[in-house]
Amino acid sequence: MTHWVRGQLRQGILGERRTAAVATLLLLAAAYGVSLLYAPLNHGPSRIFLRTPLDQGIPVVPVFVIPYVSLTPYIAVTMLLLLLARVRILRSAAVAMIIAWLVSYAFYFFLQSYVARPHLTGSDPLTALIRTVYASDRPYNDFPSLHTSLSTIVAVHWWRVDRRAGVAAGVWTVLIVASTVLIHQHYLADVAGGLTLAALGCAVSLRLLAGEAGRRSPSAAGRRPWWQPG
Repeated sequence: MTHWVRGQLRQGILGERRTAAVATLLLLAAAYGVSLLYAPLNHGPSRIFLRTPLDQGIPVVPVFVIPYVSLTPYIAVTMLLLLLARVRILRSAAVAMIIAWLVSYAFYFFLQSYVARPHLTGSDPLTALIRTVYASDRPYNDFPSLHTSLSTIVAVHWWRVDRRAGVAAGVWTVLIVASTVLIHQHYLADVAGGLTLAALGCAVSLRLLAGEAGRRSPSAAGRRPWWQPG
């Protein structure tokens, strides 16, 4: 194991004290549990319909289904890497995502929205994949767009890790955000709501966890990490 790798791991969960490591894992479990509330809310009746003439003029671009379906692995890989190498940034991202989910769920419960999906005529694999997306996700839970808010939160936190990684994540996030309207899963208002929610979630999480920036890691303080024998 190289010195660089050891240095990265010391900033991850392996460099934490046992209580902090347990708290981090509980936070991740809470985030996963909150994410599961999406499905029970994904039904009508809808109360708002946010399509505009501009939305009606946007074509379906099948290739954008690829970034659209990438959201779950995008989040999963990010959280795993942050867990191993930047656990404090992981906690900030998890808190921001929980905020985004809970605020979105309040809209889905009290002010449910609906998207009118187009009839797809193509027989190519990408169009078939869009049909699969439509079949697995009912046309509700649209405002604000969770694809937009969650992917933006990921990009913001990669930027905090490293500027180059942040640029790469930002480019992929732009593709994910664009995909929400280019495969007609969302309207432009949903995207605006998702971006606003991402900004809110990141601001609140940074404020809540601001004190962590000044704390030294257990290894830097001369303490053994939880996984090393005493």
